[in-house]
Amino acid sequence: MTKILCLTNYTQKYKDKFNSVAGAEIVYASRNDDVSTHYDAEIIFGNVPVSKVSEFKNLKWMQLDSAGADQYCNIDQDFILTNSSGAYGIAISEYMIGMLLMTMKRFDQYYEQQKTACYNDLGHISTIYGSTVLCLGIGDIGSNFARRVKAMGAHVIGLARTVHEKPDWLDETDTIDKLNEYLPKADIIALSLPQTEKTKHILNENNLPLCKKGSFLVNVGRGSAIDTKALINECQKQRFSAVCLDVQETEPLDPSDQLWHTEIVYITPHIAGRQNADITIEIIFNIMYNNLIHYLNKEPLEHIVNKKERY
Repeated sequence: MTKILCLTNYTQKYKDKFNSVAGAEIVYASRNDDVSTHYDAEIIFGNVPVSKVSEFKNLKWMQLDSAGADQYCNIDQDFILTNSSGAYGIAISEYMIGMLLMTMKRFDQYYEQQKTACYNDLGHISTIYGSTVLCLGIGDIGSNFARRVKAMGAHVIGLARTVHEKPDWLDETDTIDKLNEYLPKADIIALSLPQTEKTKHILNENNLPLCKKGSFLVNVGRGSAIDTKALINECQKQRFSAVCLDVQETEPLDPSDQLWHTEIVYITPHIAGRQNADITIEIIFNIMYNNLIHYLNKEPLEHIVNKKERY
């Protein structure tokens, strides 16, 4: 029997399907449990603390329930690493649309007015329709978002490390090294980049001033993609209409961080891509289940992480 330690929190219906797989012995725990009695596991499902990985001497394969895998790529241990890329695009792209609609339509300001029974028209609003949307990263999350804003009438530009054939849900595509040429054109800038050396501070003091005055910035990839000090500086200069950050350079964000008190910055605690949506959990399970069948049948696994590229 192949022993598997599952740290992903599944309901009984998912556990029953896992338990029906012949040749698999699956034990369930949470990430904060003492799992020392399961250090003999051959497979880990879920994100075990990095500091504990070396204790699993028989580890052959780790299937993450996250799309991000960068913190596991430096582990000096021979095992296959797969992620759950593809599970989060639906939920996160809807978060992005929600944040944009809230700030572009000034829903947050109207709600604050409501608290004081104030009935004022706040005037000008922005529309996704007719706007130019610049997507930095067009993987699962970026492509889901691009499809949605394209359907809403936006002109959508996608930047990626390499350019392939342009899909019909993009109006333009180019390599990300041309970023500075596109920033002045964008009404909406959406980041869904993985964390690599090449993406760190891809928005910084040199190119943030190139962003169009009054544009909207949304980051759901990694907080390291934006130089926080430079961002705060541009916000204070009223560069943006709104900055929506589900990710920050340091998480959790320190209570004393200036970002909390910067006007027009909207902060959420890295929740857009967590397993809070039923569809996300379902997709993660399907990725794990299908890969388990592949593994037991000695077939190639899907969603293998390139540890050098870190995604």
